[in-house]
Amino acid sequence: MSTIQMDKQALTDQVEKMRPWHHDIEINEEFSTGEVFSPTKTLIPAENDGVSLISPRQRFLKRLDSLYPDSLAGKRYLDCACNAGAYCFMARERGAEKVVGFDVREHWINQAKFVQEHRTLAPTDRINFHTLDLYDLPTRDFGKFDLTYFSGIFYHLPDPVTGLKIAADLTEDIIVVNTAMRRDENNPSGMTMAIESDTQVMSGVHEMSWYPNGPECIHNILSWMGFAEMKLTLDYTGKGYTNQRIELIAAREKGRLKNLDGEYFTKRK
Repeated sequence: MSTIQMDKQALTDQVEKMRPWHHDIEINEEFSTGEVFSPTKTLIPAENDGVSLISPRQRFLKRLDSLYPDSLAGKRYLDCACNAGAYCFMARERGAEKVVGFDVREHWINQAKFVQEHRTLAPTDRINFHTLDLYDLPTRDFGKFDLTYFSGIFYHLPDPVTGLKIAADLTEDIIVVNTAMRRDENNPSGMTMAIESDTQVMSGVHEMSWYPNGPECIHNILSWMGFAEMKLTLDYTGKGYTNQRIELIAAREKGRLKNLDGEYFTKRK
């Protein structure tokens, strides 16, 4: 896909018009979406129309390099609830052969397509973005994927087990599940129901949602779905954490995660 050259001021003006942004994405060597709003490329929700601004590049590329040290050449990448597509662009940057990203909100997909149109830092071909509800994914013939990113979506779903299984059934190698949670020491394998806005850009569209009560919940679900081993790579669940969050990375084959930082996670008694 050819890119359209815009000067820094024109890019700045357009990015400003498309706010709020959740992803800081590098357009070229001199410009990123996040720097339009913050010199540090990070903002808390109160300063960004209720949306946090994050810069995921360093952590995500390190993760890809651990899982696929020989690059993503020949690999297929799926991003569920891709937002503005930051992870999709980095997967392609690392050589992914096919990249598919979708989000239920057109706001984010419009941003992703804008970045795709103007990004010159790395190739943006072989990336397809779609405005799509996860539950409609089985109606699309996207094929199978080696790596699936399932971040920021589990806790927005009225039936998260079905939703995660839809993604898992398309995943042949590794799935990353990153989700907010609400700790319940008395039932760590369970879930807690919540009602959320169906209009805010960072919420789901179904109103009812479920939070896992602990990493045990996600582990048990992924084990049931046939993943052989898991590592807990993010655990903000202790006292003092206002926004509790966990991340588990699961592989179909044992030994697949040996080069990945994080503790192996097994069912806790």
